[in-house]
Amino acid sequence: MKISMKNRKIGYTYGSVSGYFAFRREKSIAFESTLERDLLTLLEFNDSVNDVIEQPLTIEYTNENGRKVTYTPDFLIYFNEPSTQTMLLSRKPLLIEVKPKKKLLHDWNKLKKKFKVAVKYAHENNMIFKIYDESRIRTPYLENILFLKKYQRLTYNKEESLNILSFVYNKGVVIVEEILEYLYVTQEDKLIALGHIWHLVSTKKLLCSLEQPLSLTTTVYINETMIKEIE
Repeated sequence: MKISMKNRKIGYTYGSVSGYFAFRREKSIAFESTLERDLLTLLEFNDSVNDVIEQPLTIEYTNENGRKVTYTPDFLIYFNEPSTQTMLLSRKPLLIEVKPKKKLLHDWNKLKKKFKVAVKYAHENNMIFKIYDESRIRTPYLENILFLKKYQRLTYNKEESLNILSFVYNKGVVIVEEILEYLYVTQEDKLIALGHIWHLVSTKKLLCSLEQPLSLTTTVYINETMIKEIE
């Protein structure tokens, strides 16, 4: 089994969408489908992810017919070293294949050999190989992240941000609607403040569960990293 490094070249892909994803404004990562793009959106939002490399390597192996063939996984994910109580264990690099479920089912007999080779390579190199289809990518979590991205780069008054954060900090946990009702009077002010709250969630100054759709009944709490600034 041979290994070679390879840089992805993006061209026209029939029936799909390709392009470049501006990952954290630090690098451009090539993608060859909307499913890959959506995965990159998830990875960008995940603070435990340190780096993402597209088509990082090519594995050469001999197939069942004795022919030399190659397989190139879609992405290699590196994680940050554990530094807080939320990251107690070091995570192995993740080698990922992205495929629609329909294609996995239709082509499984052709694909399973190369996936076995990838599992073997990952095990021998202290990595983990995983296959991602729609069920792992297009979840309510992704929908929430896409919603929050609309607010992430907006700017709001810093004093007003501190006012909202202080209120949440003093409450411990609170639903979004309670923040609006307690701090604001007019509907116009409440509407502006709602966008402000989603901005604070998108920048992770406020935290909440992203597994369920975001709404006025979403419970939020302060990010511990903001406590010194509030106090």
